[in-house]
Amino acid sequence: MVSQEKLLVILAHPDDKSFLCGGTIAKISKLGVQVTLLCATKGEMGRRMGNPILTTRESLPKLRELELKNACEVLGINDLRYLNLRDKTIEFEDIDLLVERIVKVIREIKPQVIVTFNEKYGGHPDHCAIGRAATLAFSKSGDSDFYPDSVFSAFKAQRLYFVLWHTYYEKWIKESMLKCVTKVDISETLQKKIRALRSHRSQTLAVPELWDNQKPTLPFLTEYEYFIKGNPPYIIEETDLFQTIEM
Repeated sequence: MVSQEKLLVILAHPDDKSFLCGGTIAKISKLGVQVTLLCATKGEMGRRMGNPILTTRESLPKLRELELKNACEVLGINDLRYLNLRDKTIEFEDIDLLVERIVKVIREIKPQVIVTFNEKYGGHPDHCAIGRAATLAFSKSGDSDFYPDSVFSAFKAQRLYFVLWHTYYEKWIKESMLKCVTKVDISETLQKKIRALRSHRSQTLAVPELWDNQKPTLPFLTEYEYFIKGNPPYIIEETDLFQTIEM
C-alpha cells in the first residue's frame, strides 16, 4: 500500500466505527492509508450518559464530539467530518439532498474504498438510512451529469463495503446468494480497538467487561471484523479491503 490510497468511512454515530470496524481502520491507517470519517450525527440522543452519570442531555453532544476526536487519534483517522444531522432522525432527511452532500465529499476526497452500513443489515434506523444514502452516493458520484454545477469533478470510488455486525453474520450468510464475506484479521490492532471503545466513556462505561478486564471477551471483540462487498467483483475469502485495488 502507498500513502496515495484513501478510505472514506460513512457512519451514523460517533461510536459506530469503534464497535464495527475500529480494528480494520487502525490496521489500514498503520499502512499509510489516509482515512476520512464522515459521521452523520453527534449522537446527542444517545441512551447512555455514563455510569455513573458523566454529563447532561444538553452537554452530551460536546462530550461525544470530544470522545470521537480521541477515538480517531487512537485509530489513526486523520480527517473527521460531520454531516450535522439530528440523531435518530436520519430516515426523515430529504434523501436527494443528503446524497448530494455525500457525493460532494466523495468527489473532493477521491477515496478508492468506501465503507458504510448495509441498508438491510444496519439494525438501527439511522444506520440503515445513512447506508442507503451513502450507497446511492457511491453509485452517483461518477455520473458526470449528476449535479453538473458542483465545483467538484465527477469521481467514482472503486470499492464499496458494508460493515457486518456479528449479530447479522449468520442472517447474511443464510439470506445472501453470494455467501462471500470479507474477513479482516485485526489481531494486531485489537488493543487499539479496545482503547478507541474506551474513549467513548459515556457509552461504554455501562459495559463492565470492557473496562474490568485486560483482555475483555465480548462478541464484538474477536480477532476478526467482517464486511459485505457492495459492488463487483466479489472475491471469495477476501481478507483486505484494498485487495487488487487499481492505482
